[in-house]
Amino acid sequence: MDLKDYLRILRHRWLLIVAITAAAAALAHGYTLITQPVYQSTGQLFVAVTGGDSVGDLNQGNAFAQSRVASYVILATGSTVRSTVADRLDLDPASLIGTISASNPAQSVLIDISAVDSDPVAAARIANTAAQVLVDLVDDVESANEVDSAGALGDPTPVGLTIVEEASPPRSPVAPNVLQNLAVGILAGLALGVGITLLIEVLDTRLRGRSAIEKLTDTSILGAFHTEPTDAAQLILGSTESYSRRAESFRQLRTHLQFASIDGGLRSVMVTSSVPGEGKSTTAANLALVLAEAGNSVLLVDADLRRPRQHEMFGLEGAVGLTTVLTGRISLGDASQAVDGAGRLAVLTSGELPPNPSELLGSAAMERALSEMEHAYDVVVIDTPPLINVSDPTALSTLASGVLLVASADGRLHRDQLRQSLENLSFVQAKLLGVVLNRIEVARGEQSSSYAYYHRTAPTRRPRRTTA
Repeated sequence: MDLKDYLRILRHRWLLIVAITAAAAALAHGYTLITQPVYQSTGQLFVAVTGGDSVGDLNQGNAFAQSRVASYVILATGSTVRSTVADRLDLDPASLIGTISASNPAQSVLIDISAVDSDPVAAARIANTAAQVLVDLVDDVESANEVDSAGALGDPTPVGLTIVEEASPPRSPVAPNVLQNLAVGILAGLALGVGITLLIEVLDTRLRGRSAIEKLTDTSILGAFHTEPTDAAQLILGSTESYSRRAESFRQLRTHLQFASIDGGLRSVMVTSSVPGEGKSTTAANLALVLAEAGNSVLLVDADLRRPRQHEMFGLEGAVGLTTVLTGRISLGDASQAVDGAGRLAVLTSGELPPNPSELLGSAAMERALSEMEHAYDVVVIDTPPLINVSDPTALSTLASGVLLVASADGRLHRDQLRQSLENLSFVQAKLLGVVLNRIEVARGEQSSSYAYYHRTAPTRRPRRTTA
């Protein structure tokens, strides 16, 4: 997937991301409210070396003190100090584990001793006690070293710790940090929301957008129709709809088909889809309209003998049509119905619905009827049932000059369904002209009827039946 695909996925599921982020932020805030506050109190000690009057002695003593500081910091957090503090405050030594900490500010002979507790007064008491215990401990240790040094070298170097700042009860806790917890919750929720969204997209087999369909087929995309705010089944005949972007898209499809049939071999076009509801009947009707608009004599055949739509869309008689022609009860010329205001367009409706549509459409009678249609008209457009689950369109696809496969890009079509449709057509060696994308999401800022601006006064016309 490229950047556009990721942005489309995030835009499509932005509500899920916002919901997860909000939930994570709420959990972080709730955790902050129920977490017991922790207070930290800090005291400070100064490490000094006594003795020496010259500048050299003082510098040497200061360097010696700095070398000792690191050891004292370790002593401050050790078990000896912790046990002594527990004894003096009548506490459990185990309760002080992780409570006392010490640090040495860089390039100094200072030691900061801190203690944390849920009670600010207790935190200050523990820090001050720890500081005093460390002073006493260092005094004992260095006094012993002084005796050893005097006996061995005769040049003792006593070191002393002085409390320069006592710990006081803090006014505000150091934890929990409301803003930090909230920021972490929001960032974690956002990351989780994006991750779940991408995971859902990987597991979701529904096809959304042009690129998702293009990746599944190496067949040409001959047309692409955007989702319109008006009725998706609206014909482009009459009113300003004749000059809309949708109408222009069908004219581009007509041009692509003309190039596909530059040798004159394309006399009939079967329009089908993978599943119901993808817009194949509307596509077939509007394709027939723009072909007739170009001056062709066009016959639109409703071969969907399970759920016919063309008679409803054009307001025509549906009882007499394809099935009555195939059964020999009426001629093709008598059954065809012309559409007023649509050029040389005629419609052959479905007729009475038979109990055996697959056998009827795959019969020799259908082959003869289609041959007659191709000789009588420049182009025959055939509306068939969807390819999945029925064999009607597969049988008819071998008779037509070419097949257009309508694929909905709004998520109602699944990957395996499109693959199966392509495999069905390939298995019978049908001539697949290309794929027509339907219901592509309109990008923000685009106008769905930009062409209508130039044709505000177009006359309103409705198709009605006349004699073929």
